[in-house]
Amino acid sequence: MRRWLAPAVVAAFALIAVVLLLAACGRNDPPNAGPASAATAPTPAASTPAAAAPADATPAPGTADSEPASTDYVLPGALAPDVGPEQLRRLFGSANVKIDDRLPGPEGEPFRGVVLFDGDPSRRAVLHYQDEQKLQGLAVVEVREPTTRWRLDNGVAIGQSLADLVRRNGKPIRFSGLGWDYGGTVTDWNGGKLGSGEGDAVMRHARLDFQPQAGRDDGVDAVPSGDSEYASDDPTYPRQGELLRVVEIGVSFPGEDDL
Repeated sequence: MRRWLAPAVVAAFALIAVVLLLAACGRNDPPNAGPASAATAPTPAASTPAAAAPADATPAPGTADSEPASTDYVLPGALAPDVGPEQLRRLFGSANVKIDDRLPGPEGEPFRGVVLFDGDPSRRAVLHYQDEQKLQGLAVVEVREPTTRWRLDNGVAIGQSLADLVRRNGKPIRFSGLGWDYGGTVTDWNGGKLGSGEGDAVMRHARLDFQPQAGRDDGVDAVPSGDSEYASDDPTYPRQGELLRVVEIGVSFPGEDDL
């Protein structure tokens, strides 16, 4: 300690001497002396404006019962395999997180999961967990309401046509035929812009369904059906690009068998 104390004391006395010398010089300054130079004048603390939220921000965390700060809902956003009910309450507000033991699943099998914003079709989303009892290992998030605000982070949203998906993707896509539980599900983005990038384990999903246009007599036979894969550029169905529209979006996460 003493080896560092001596220089510190010397420095302190030197600083006091400099201050006294400057004070003495200041008494001899002319009365109309200008202000201190920019180099020596104190700089007021600059106020930093809050950063604007990005356009695709996910709902911001709030208090236990508050609404999310953002009105933009993007998947996957903050959702990940390790996000359980407690984290969901912090993200969306506890009043907006409902645990339901009898959610309708594929082939009529009910399952236990979580519903976000159950009373608001514009924000409702259903979450499936690998461990339904403990609600651990978020596996799938799905959104089906036609008025939803949710969209995928690649821009896919409910209501878009098959033709629009192909344009956005930059390549033809493949999907399952209609008329069964998984009918209309996009099965292959063919390496296009809407598919998951290299190293991205999150899968983006979209499901199509027949949406007849007003004033036309197109029947369901104008679009492919059955448990087979079909291509968006199949000449057998020349109007399918207009007649098929996105009715469901979602994301799924890699398996966590070692929960």
